[in-house]
Amino acid sequence: MKRELKLSEDIQFLVQTFYSKVLKDDVIGYIFNDVMDIDWDKHFPIMYSFWESVLLGKNTYKGNPMIKHIDLNMLEPLKEHHFDRWLLLWEQTLLENFEGAKAEEALVRAKGMKQLMLMKINEYNKHIKA
Repeated sequence: MKRELKLSEDIQFLVQTFYSKVLKDDVIGYIFNDVMDIDWDKHFPIMYSFWESVLLGKNTYKGNPMIKHIDLNMLEPLKEHHFDRWLLLWEQTLLENFEGAKAEEALVRAKGMKQLMLMKINEYNKHIKA
């Protein structure tokens, strides 16, 4: 049964379900499993806070996701197909489990993040090659 995204518990379920797909994925899973050294006990609460801030207005997230992705890009070049897959898995997770305005907003926000991340990473790549 689908539910609405309205509580912290919903965000936690969304994030955990999404990353369970990501970690098994044949396109981007290796980035999370092999390239990055992720302490999931620390990473999950950061992701909960990020998405609670974005979708629920909690404003508890303290960080800069852009810097983290630029740093990651130096370890493993992030390409558009990586972000496309990330977005596809995010959308699948939303469609399988959630409904309503916040679920739609979660997809719109993720699409915007994909575009912004790609633009900033491409700008960074051009700058370091110049």
